Amino acid sequence: MEQKKNNITIIIYLMLILTIIVFIIYKIIKTHEDRLYTVLYSEIEYKAKRCYLDKECDNTFTLSDLYEKKYLNIMYDPISKEELNRDLVIRINNNQVEFDK
Repeated sequence: MEQKKNNITIIIYLMLILTIIVFIIYKIIKTHEDRLYTVLYSEIEYKAKRCYLDKECDNTFTLSDLYEKKYLNIMYDPISKEELNRDLVIRINNNQVEFDK
């Protein structure tokens, strides 16, 4: 009887540890993906603002416009490795870049 109780306790502890490990791994992966997207959109934001300040772009333009004006090379989604939608609308309001995703 005592042995059975000890086995159940060990199983419960192992399940708890496994749950914590899975949660930690999930958080690490999610943080990494968020950082990848931050870098991607920061680069687009920088190039969009540069295009606007050089008077090459209006207040509203698309990602395709940045490609055509040679401000950006073709950008790919860091997770799926697919090309970003060329019709992504970029707006500049009060020197702030906004994306319509």
